[in-house]
Amino acid sequence: MPWKYLYPNTVATETETNTKFDVKIGRVPSRMDDVELTPCGSAKQKFDAVSLAKFRAEFWETFQKERRRSAMRNLVDNKFGGDTLQASIAIQNITKKPVSHRTIQAWLMEPGARSSRFCPEWALVALKAFVDAPENIDYLASCGRISAGTSSYMPYSSAVDVKYGVKYATDAIASDEKRQREWSDTSLTSLPHMISQFENKTERHFEHLDMHAHAMWRALREATDFEDFRRRVLDEVKDKEIGDTIVRKTRRAIEQGTDEFANNGEFTE
Repeated sequence: MPWKYLYPNTVATETETNTKFDVKIGRVPSRMDDVELTPCGSAKQKFDAVSLAKFRAEFWETFQKERRRSAMRNLVDNKFGGDTLQASIAIQNITKKPVSHRTIQAWLMEPGARSSRFCPEWALVALKAFVDAPENIDYLASCGRISAGTSSYMPYSSAVDVKYGVKYATDAIASDEKRQREWSDTSLTSLPHMISQFENKTERHFEHLDMHAHAMWRALREATDFEDFRRRVLDEVKDKEIGDTIVRKTRRAIEQGTDEFANNGEFTE
């Protein structure tokens, strides 16, 4: 896709030339002539009329796709409480086509994301038709009530399934790929430092888990009932965290040469 654009922003980037354009869109844009593109004042490259016409045609296609994504997002969020499963059922009810809730989540992903897929016009038309149908008023009202009632305590697995699964998976892929690039691009002189950082982070994580396991094991041996068990675990974890904070502050003072360690070991009276 030659354009980076999020509706309804007023700036877009043409990716092949990396040029930013000011975007002016008519109130009810229905054709390409309703869009005006002007290179930003900071743009170094000049374009002739043929190039600008080509850019506008390509942007118009991107704009339509992005507007559909935005419209789909508004319907899913405002009419179905963000529940893509209910939205997929609604679209299937109208079109009789198999549309999964993960497909809808992919339609809602921002352009450029690995999982982003363009929302087809027929899906948006179908969802609008379902929302506008008088016989679905009570159903949509129940979706709103369910969303309002469960937003504060929806189980994590349910929220991931119907709202965030594609986004979370996409973020995980991007995180792993970023880490792979960092390790692949590391020079031999930087490699020991990166390995040390990784080892320290892993060790701190294991120490954190060990602290909680030790607290629970001690409480299991000594507690008289559940409330006593709960109190012992929380107290020991809190005590360990306070001790660790003291160690971190002391280490920082030693490494930075501050507080009692500011005089290179020489004490003044």
